[in-house]
Amino acid sequence: MLQYLSISNYALIDTVEIDFCKGFSVITGETGSGKSILLGALQLILGERADTKVIYDKNRKCVIEATFEINSYNLSSFFTKHDLDFDAHQTIIRREILINGKSRAFINDCPIKLNLLKAFSNRLIDIHSQHQSLLINKSNYQIQLIDKLASIKIENHSTEIEIFQSNLYELNTAKKELDEILNTDINSKNELDYLSYLNTELDEANIIKGEKEELKTSLKVHENSENIINTLKKIIYILDHQQLPVSTQFHEMLVDLEKISKLDLSYDNIKNRIQSITIELSDFSKECDILLSKIEHNDFDVEKNTQRLNLIYQLEQKHSVNNYQSLSEKHKEIKEKVDQLSSIDLYISNLENKISILNDKLNKTASIIRSNRLLVCNEIEDFVVNTIKQLGINNGNFKVCIELDEHFNSNGKDVVKFLFSANKGIPLQEMSKVASGGEISRLMLAIKALLAKHLKLPSLILDEIDTGVSGEIAGKISKILLDISKEIQLIVITHLPQVAAKADYHYKVQKFDGKIKNSTIINLLNENEHLDEIAKMLSGETISLAAIENAKALISNH
Repeated sequence: MLQYLSISNYALIDTVEIDFCKGFSVITGETGSGKSILLGALQLILGERADTKVIYDKNRKCVIEATFEINSYNLSSFFTKHDLDFDAHQTIIRREILINGKSRAFINDCPIKLNLLKAFSNRLIDIHSQHQSLLINKSNYQIQLIDKLASIKIENHSTEIEIFQSNLYELNTAKKELDEILNTDINSKNELDYLSYLNTELDEANIIKGEKEELKTSLKVHENSENIINTLKKIIYILDHQQLPVSTQFHEMLVDLEKISKLDLSYDNIKNRIQSITIELSDFSKECDILLSKIEHNDFDVEKNTQRLNLIYQLEQKHSVNNYQSLSEKHKEIKEKVDQLSSIDLYISNLENKISILNDKLNKTASIIRSNRLLVCNEIEDFVVNTIKQLGINNGNFKVCIELDEHFNSNGKDVVKFLFSANKGIPLQEMSKVASGGEISRLMLAIKALLAKHLKLPSLILDEIDTGVSGEIAGKISKILLDISKEIQLIVITHLPQVAAKADYHYKVQKFDGKIKNSTIINLLNENEHLDEIAKMLSGETISLAAIENAKALISNH
């Protein structure tokens, strides 16, 4: 249950600290005093988004902290799964709204994301805000209420819904992909023809790594062949064929040095160096001979090699690349696309088969979900009818209508309608068309009472669920609320004295006009203050003796 709530720098609240207890608590206050502010702060604790508009003093952050007693609710596995610090007795949730608009959330001082905070808080508390009474007229909200009860009563109902929604997403994705393929089929064929041509062109070119560089070098050599031949011949002539060749001169030096090399080590070193040069010159001469022979006897086809090099340049330009590696990668990419487009018929067939299988799965799962919902409808109908009779709709009738749609929706193939009639002889019609505001409040209270009976939640908060009802009905509502509070911690925001009088704990919200800003505070009333507040709710600010006696009577009937 909710044990403690601290609100700092939120909306009209500077600082408020509230202790809550088990049982039935009410919160009252004048219109505009800030009751909804308290609810808004709690919703932030439960993971709702916020912005800097909620900050009271723009120079400091807003902090909201709540302590929950959790020892009876088997939540330890949640903490283990998400690696959070666990205390078997209580959990502290903190939410901070920073002045730059960012927010942070913590469970037992462990930082967490909002989606995790929401998942956790859904196990702690259910808040019924005023707008939810309007939601009861919506089919989607009605089906959620049925599923909530079915999930409690029937094992794996929630799992079946999750499986259905996952398969539905997969089906819609496959259908979208198939539509895109079929709508672009003509373009795909044109693209296939063009890519096949490019692929064939690259296949036939059969360019090999390093070929472009080799062709460029060969063509340069050919263009400069005369200069190369003359240079090589000149070198060979100088080395071996002039009147006194360089190789002969070095040989003679080597013979002379051989004679003196044994006389001194330094002469021997010179001889060895000359000998190395002589060998190197000999090798150099032979290599020049080989190069000269190659170029003189090379039958080089200039036109053929030029055409080949131009082809490589053209292909690189066509595919916006400038080297072999990039062209090779482009070739591979084209081949893969050709293979993919070539097998488009097979791909379409596979998609159609996948869609058929998913349709079968979805129909089977939707049938299971529908059966589960139908199993709980009678209990919902009986409980709601009995409850609204207690609340003064003596001839009221209520029915859950689940119609089978031919199309899938996010909830299966069911369309839910809550049908209602308040009087004998009046046929059941959609609740949204025939129920008054007061009747809708009582219907919603009946459904909340049913859920509270089965939900294993620590806390339930109801915000003015008693709107639009008379004093006599308000007394009956208070009895229903008392019954709910036996199953769960119940906190009710109300404007009815008949409801407030039955509470175990009474909190009053007040707004004060400050010199600079208005501010809101909340206090737990003692017995005398509780009596005075009930009397004020009955008669206004001026408390009459009759109002006091009337308030005592309401309280004594607790």
